[in-house]
Amino acid sequence: MDASVIDYGPCFSPDGLSVLFSRRAEGSTASHLFTVPSKGGQATNLVKSGTAVSATRASWSPRNNLIAFTGISPDDKYTTWLVNPDGTSPRQLNVAGVSDRVYYPSWYPDGVGLAVLDAGERVIKKVNRETLTAVTLTDPKEVFTGMPSVSPDGKWIAFAGQKNVGQRYDETKNSIWLLSEDRHVRPLEPSQPQGRTPSWSPDGNWLAFESNRGSDDPLLYAAFIIARDGTGLRQITSYDLNANHPVWAPDGRRLVFSARHTKGSNRTGIAIVDLPR
Repeated sequence: MDASVIDYGPCFSPDGLSVLFSRRAEGSTASHLFTVPSKGGQATNLVKSGTAVSATRASWSPRNNLIAFTGISPDDKYTTWLVNPDGTSPRQLNVAGVSDRVYYPSWYPDGVGLAVLDAGERVIKKVNRETLTAVTLTDPKEVFTGMPSVSPDGKWIAFAGQKNVGQRYDETKNSIWLLSEDRHVRPLEPSQPQGRTPSWSPDGNWLAFESNRGSDDPLLYAAFIIARDGTGLRQITSYDLNANHPVWAPDGRRLVFSARHTKGSNRTGIAIVDLPR
């Protein structure tokens, strides 16, 4: 861990040998994509030529080996970008039918579709990277949406969200929801306890997420896993780590997440934990 930077939003490469994440220098507002061997080592900047956007919230497709990420322009517009795994050819997807507040791209298994959060409308949309079109999948009158995650078979989307009962949206009050192919939405857990940043296991049977449920400090989060039917909840990390954005390894045996360096610190690095069997 480098104590002079803030690392967050990690994911594994399709072969599990490296971790991709966003890095921001302390005091800076610009983030860049970095990779590091999953066994540990020196982190390197992915996009050597640089872009005009701050790069965050990356997703790595196992189908076509492309990386999608959220690019934040100097005029504060959030759009979906693609880049090759060697850092070449970063390019913006100029998609019709989305706002300029698009976050959290998540790949469909065909390597063509991407689920994104359109925060301008507080809905999940499916983007086609070839036709550059978008289809709205959720109804903001029913549920406010946060970060989406497409299941390995492409039939489900897990997302952070909250039922719309006329309140102002507050992401800290999200719980985990499921969206089916026929666009039916339901909470993963009937009681709708707090939870955010869902991530599917490679076999599609489990979800990882972050939550402050049970924490003595609502600002401190732990990583949890839960079966797709809402049973088998397990806490994986302590709240002291303030674990955020847990994502499964391709082998299904590990989670990668961001964690604070020391108690009381806002600086974060990338950590990996082995899952209990």
